[in-house]
Amino acid sequence: MVNRLAGRARLSVGLIAIASLAMVGVTSASAKTLYVKPGGHNTAACAILKPCKTISFAVARAHKGDTVRVAKGTYKGSVTITKDVKLVGVNRPVIDASHLINGVLISGSKAAGARVDGFVVENALQEGILATRTSSVTIAANLVRFNDKGAPASHPKRECAPAGAIPGDCGEGLHLMTVTDARVTGNTVADNLGGILITDEFGPTDGNLVSHNRVLNNVGDCGITLAGHNPGAFSAGKPEPGTAGVYENKIIDNVADGNGTKGLGGGILLAAGEPGAGVYGNLIQGNVANGNGLGGLTLHSHAPGQDLNDNQIIDNSFSHDGLHGGYPNGGPGDVQAGVTHTAGIIIFSAVTKLAGTVVRGNRLSDEYYGIWTEDLPTMSTAANTFAKNVTTKLFQQ
Repeated sequence: MVNRLAGRARLSVGLIAIASLAMVGVTSASAKTLYVKPGGHNTAACAILKPCKTISFAVARAHKGDTVRVAKGTYKGSVTITKDVKLVGVNRPVIDASHLINGVLISGSKAAGARVDGFVVENALQEGILATRTSSVTIAANLVRFNDKGAPASHPKRECAPAGAIPGDCGEGLHLMTVTDARVTGNTVADNLGGILITDEFGPTDGNLVSHNRVLNNVGDCGITLAGHNPGAFSAGKPEPGTAGVYENKIIDNVADGNGTKGLGGGILLAAGEPGAGVYGNLIQGNVANGNGLGGLTLHSHAPGQDLNDNQIIDNSFSHDGLHGGYPNGGPGDVQAGVTHTAGIIIFSAVTKLAGTVVRGNRLSDEYYGIWTEDLPTMSTAANTFAKNVTTKLFQQ
């Protein structure tokens, strides 16, 4: 695919390497490890024999490059990371964010390079883990569960509140909001309203890798969502990658099962609502999606002046999807696209014919429609494998 983002400014590899070598001595000499245990004291030095009691206290004491090691136990409260520190859980400590907005918030440019690894994060009103306006963070090997608690409130607030006809989503269990070059890998995101959400409210979200996660039974929304929320992503017929857009992200080798079965939620969703939004040039490869409410892979473009082109959907496996299409009677398919049967892949554009979309090497089974599309150039069934119990391999209109 032709790189449509050649104008994007980046540091050269050589300069990065030189800067990294220059900093090795400083970082390795000054970095330290702080320790947290349930029986610790926040008057202590956070040393291994004198640990701190709360994660937030240790993070506040940490400097750039430091590691905060957290022992097994339950820690009530939320954690905010605004600098490059590594937060490492030992034997799966629990961050219980009951009645709080987030469990872990990674925020700001100074948090670039931060890491959150090995925690259970649960019971937040909104996201369990939210990374925003930052870059190069790593979120790995966490269990993110039972979040989005603010959704059923009688008067939902913040992200849980509906925006016109669009229901609030509370930010899902794990959310990248205006984040570049992050790594989200090896997490289990389960039993939230929705799973992993990737959006661009305050600027571009690109170059992120979401891989080897298990996104399970987030029944109110999608498993993995790439959503264009910023109307500045596409203007005068061309993308504006320096302003906004969800682009050039890689969604690879994840499992997305049982999501959206009580609402409009696919296994993996690429979508944009208002004119000017963009979700383009992303790679969806090697994923498995079974038993989701909408298609295992669902793409929705709802308005003119959007860019949902050049997305690649390659070598995935989809089965038993499209179980709950959002119809009042709970019927299968996709009410927004007008699909009334189960479907593995649904690609729907309400206004503009999509270009550059690649659908190749996917395996589809146990679906009425293997692939259902609207406003997509003519495809061939030969590019994909249709296994057992597919009534209509390819439907295009």
